[in-house]
Amino acid sequence: MRFLGNIEAKTDTKGRAFLPASFRKVLTASGEDTLVLRQDVFENLLVLYPQRVWNQLMDDMRSRLSRWDRKQQMAFRTLVSSVMELSIDGNGRILFPRNYLDAIGVVQKIRFVGMGDTIEVWPNEDNSPSPIMDKQAFGQILEQQTEAAQEQS
Repeated sequence: MRFLGNIEAKTDTKGRAFLPASFRKVLTASGEDTLVLRQDVFENLLVLYPQRVWNQLMDDMRSRLSRWDRKQQMAFRTLVSSVMELSIDGNGRILFPRNYLDAIGVVQKIRFVGMGDTIEVWPNEDNSPSPIMDKQAFGQILEQQTEAAQEQS
């Protein structure tokens, strides 16, 4: 399952948005019809996980975190309690709860960013930060990674 692309969209007054057709095709091909929504831990965005990807993430986290360590149990509780399951309606739309959109500053415009096995949903209002690096910064990162890989060889 690979979601790729950077697609602008709008939400309606109820918080519905059309999931990009390319992303719907990926979900359909993999037999998925439910998405799990949560706010990102590090950035001001929402993440959509196909049900299978979310279940794997929960299983991985559960295996790494002890049920007998108070802080680790609280971390797991925080992860699983702040999610919502979403379905895609017959028209290809998903309904984002207003509190999730408000939490990341969405008035109406959003941006879907395919991240491989997940889909990020960024605010795309006039004052919203871009999820994409400029070309110069991107090139510098790639050069640094290439140099580091050559040094290890």
